[in-house]
Amino acid sequence: MKSLRFAQKLNRNAQKNIMGQGSSSCPPTGCHLYSVKDGNDRCFVLPCHTVYGVVKLVNGAYQCCF
Repeated sequence: MKSLRFAQKLNRNAQKNIMGQGSSSCPPTGCHLYSVKDGNDRCFVLPCHTVYGVVKLVNGAYQCCF
């Protein structure tokens, strides 16, 4: 039962981040694994949708870097 409550809490936190209500700071710094990419090497992370970063290959995964 404890794992179910943890999963529900994690799900709520994920929803907040997706909707731009998370605790992310703007403008973002560093590289972020989860981002929105435009297909042309530009990207952004929510909730900072007006600040664009560059898609780079970091540790074998494409990330959005600022």
